[in-house]
Amino acid sequence: LKIGGREALADETSGDNLERAFAALLAKLHGCVEVTAETDLPMGGGLGSSAALGVAIAKASLTALGEPCDAESVSARAMAWERVHHGNPSGIDTAAALQGGILRYVRGEGVTPLRCNEGLTLAVGWSGQGASTKRMVESVATLVSADSLRFSAQINEISAIVEASGHALKTSDLAALGALFDRNHAILASWALSTPALESLCAIARRTGAHGAKLTGAGGGGSAIALVDDDGAAERVLAAWREAGYSGFAAHIAASGDAS
Repeated sequence: LKIGGREALADETSGDNLERAFAALLAKLHGCVEVTAETDLPMGGGLGSSAALGVAIAKASLTALGEPCDAESVSARAMAWERVHHGNPSGIDTAAALQGGILRYVRGEGVTPLRCNEGLTLAVGWSGQGASTKRMVESVATLVSADSLRFSAQINEISAIVEASGHALKTSDLAALGALFDRNHAILASWALSTPALESLCAIARRTGAHGAKLTGAGGGGSAIALVDDDGAAERVLAAWREAGYSGFAAHIAASGDAS
């Protein structure tokens, strides 16, 4: 396996996560493959780069070896890859990499596509600090043990935010959706998942005209996303981030219908 300038062999006994992840992905397959992959996304950026790579590598390997390459097979192998990297991943990143678009994911229930009548434009800012999903998940588990009642109440609030976000998407209410971004970020920050750099990215985006901003991924570093009106608005946020020493890019999500 070659990713950028790094090479790895499939070895389930290795102390190297990449080699063990590649071995887990290829488990019980017969034959040899050589895979070269590249990504422009920062590793540890909270943008699902490892899941995207896992899905792409699984598809390439299954196809090269003449094995079934259906969504279930690809997902199972990509999740084996993700477990090595992240310990106990939810599966949302793998599902998003497989399906694309805007979706709602419930662990154990799978994916529901969400309607987005006019598409979305996001400014994505990189904090410059990598994040460990496994470490962040473990830190949240510690918080749950310490104050399960407060955590349960906040999980219920996040569920309500998700429901309200689906409605805001359908009605193209960017102001409401941005406010939901902000509230979700505040809850995640209360779990010590934000960092000074992420707080700075979000604050700059809001001051520069974004409807709302939040950390993305597991937190503890990584990236922030800001909801904006269009490319011009995205460039204003990106310029302000660059002036503050951060990097980023604009991302576009096409309009789509839901499953109903």
